[in-house]
Amino acid sequence: MTSAPGKRILIVDDDPSTVALLEAVLKKAGYSTASAGDAAEGLAKARSERPALVLLDVMMRTGTEGFHVVWELRRDSQPEVRDVPIIMLTGIHATTEMRFYPDQSDGTYGPHEYLPVQAFLDKPVDPDKLLAEVRLALKEGQSNPG
Repeated sequence: MTSAPGKRILIVDDDPSTVALLEAVLKKAGYSTASAGDAAEGLAKARSERPALVLLDVMMRTGTEGFHVVWELRRDSQPEVRDVPIIMLTGIHATTEMRFYPDQSDGTYGPHEYLPVQAFLDKPVDPDKLLAEVRLALKEGQSNPG
């Protein structure tokens, strides 16, 4: 059981079987879940439901939709939305140092800026790795100093 039962996690993925698997793992660990099948629905639910964490698929119906969702969330005017921890889920099995505009800025992305997420997990997602990354992103199980 997690140290913070009931925290809501939003799953944004266009594959219903992946959503069902993630929901089962998270619910067994004591989390509540919400889901969205595409970027627009995911953004709307992140803004309306204010989840504690977002699990976000990189590749959805229109390509790398997940990356666009990250930048929309990070630019949101509400701190609860802008600062939500995000874990990316990907079927792209190559480790890379993901950067946007490595030598310049365009006003959105800074030079040498990395994608501002807490972690990347490969699909199919290993349940133990998923829960470890969720707990780390939510800072669960860490003692408070003082």
